[in-house]
Amino acid sequence: MKIKQKKSGQSREKVSQRLLTAANEFGERAGKHFNERFVDRLPNIREVRLWVVEWVLLVLVVFLLAITQNIWYGESFETEAFVQGGEYSEATLGKVNSMNPLYATTSSEKTLAKLLFANLVAPDSTGHLKNELADTIKADETRRIWTVKLKDNLRWSDGESIKADDVLYTIDLINDSSAKTTVSVNFMNVKVEKKDDLTTVFTLPSSYTDFTDNLEFPIVPKHVLKDIKPALVYESDFSTNPIGSGPFVLNALQTSSGVANTNSQTVYLNRNEYYFKKNTRLDNFTLKTYEDAGQIIGAMQNADVMATAELTKEESEQLPGTVSRRNTLINGGAFAFLNTTSDKLNNVKVRQAIQRGVDMAKVREDIDDAQVLDYPILARQEQISMPELEKYDLDAAKKLITDAGLKYDEDKIIDNTGKQVTLNISVPQRETLAKVAERFRNQLKKLGFEVVLNVYDESKATSDFFSAVVRPRDYDILVYEIDLGVSADPFVYYSSSQAAGTGWNLSNYANSLADDALVVARTTTNAKLRKTKYESFMKLWVRDVPAIGLYQSTMTYNFMPNTYIYSENSELTDALDRFSEVQNWASRKASVNMTP
Repeated sequence: MKIKQKKSGQSREKVSQRLLTAANEFGERAGKHFNERFVDRLPNIREVRLWVVEWVLLVLVVFLLAITQNIWYGESFETEAFVQGGEYSEATLGKVNSMNPLYATTSSEKTLAKLLFANLVAPDSTGHLKNELADTIKADETRRIWTVKLKDNLRWSDGESIKADDVLYTIDLINDSSAKTTVSVNFMNVKVEKKDDLTTVFTLPSSYTDFTDNLEFPIVPKHVLKDIKPALVYESDFSTNPIGSGPFVLNALQTSSGVANTNSQTVYLNRNEYYFKKNTRLDNFTLKTYEDAGQIIGAMQNADVMATAELTKEESEQLPGTVSRRNTLINGGAFAFLNTTSDKLNNVKVRQAIQRGVDMAKVREDIDDAQVLDYPILARQEQISMPELEKYDLDAAKKLITDAGLKYDEDKIIDNTGKQVTLNISVPQRETLAKVAERFRNQLKKLGFEVVLNVYDESKATSDFFSAVVRPRDYDILVYEIDLGVSADPFVYYSSSQAAGTGWNLSNYANSLADDALVVARTTTNAKLRKTKYESFMKLWVRDVPAIGLYQSTMTYNFMPNTYIYSENSELTDALDRFSEVQNWASRKASVNMTP
């Protein structure tokens, strides 16, 4: 064993020496080769320097082309698009006296109601009603019992659940006369019951095919208001610090005053993280209130706000050319409502005389032909044959006046006491509405009436107009703009059941035949019978003259470019329907990668 170990050790040593020798020889040859092929030839570089420079430049060009190509194709996969975040602002008319949506009367209050609160149902961009807070709405075969189920997991902006109890509470508040809400829906004869936490059952006194239209009203939270007496709800803290269910929540309300802009308000809204539609893109929505159109024009000219729906087409022409504009006819209209219970107008012949003796072409000066409105039912609501209106004829009108038992004395209409008949016209201070009312007054004076025009500034004293004038029907003629709704249904404005202060029959019109026609039309499922009954009603409406159509409402929306708002192809039933998909509005752009 020892002899073998010794030989093995000697063998390894010889191998190591050979390897070392070979490495040394390779190093010497490599060094010699490097010197011969590179170092010794460096002096010759001058002779090929041009080729070297060209080679280096070619490499640089290839490198730069690669970088350019990367940038070029990288940008081709990016685009400028609206993204999450940003803010939006609108100018509105009228003071915010309350943020409780059940008391919204000024344009500012109605806009806030739409942004802060959701309804059971609401029109979409096609002009059709869609479920909002409601998940399902089902009617039985008789169309008398309607079952409304709320969506799951609805939340108020304070995180509390929205339940059927909130629906019942809201309806009870609307029905309570001491609460004096301004919601136009009447549930007085409707039995409303809670089936479970999410389900409410409405039992109507008779069939009503379009009952879903009546569900377009805002819901308020019972857990916030339940301990407040109905008569005191308007004055409660909820009016200044509302808990809502809409896309935005109140952040702050700032009031400022000054010579140029007296008592203006700025309402700051933030995204409602509990909103059921989720993913509202705008971070903030700001509402700035103004007293008149002139102030809004100035605000738009100075870019103090980004948009407004408060200006007429003519007023909008004063804005800079950089402001974009959309004009949209909506399902609403202005009427001269003749108070049929007034001692001056309770004689149908006097009302007929006004219809014939008022030159509507003069009243409608500057009103677009597309806006002319003669009837309380729009063609896009119901296709029916309309009765022909009597044409303007001053002599025929004067004969009707004398047939009514009145007299003329030097072109003045005199009553039985020998005094000139005086008509009181009431109208809210809105640019086009007030202008038309002034022209209507001039026509009545030409017919022989003495006319007092009372213009009420809604921005300063809403209660003076609605509570003191509209509700008690304290006028002979009311020039007012109303919402005609999604479906044709004049019931709310002309049924005798809606007369007096609790309803919206602004003419206090009462005719049993008209009542019957309206009830049948709204309850039948037979389309032909519905059409026939509406045609019957329209004949009575034209004969009895409870109102005179003035013009169809148009929303002129002025807005700054580079914003994403409602589609120009949208069919709006109401100006506020522009907010039907406000969760998709945007004002902020950024580069984003294009998806294949």
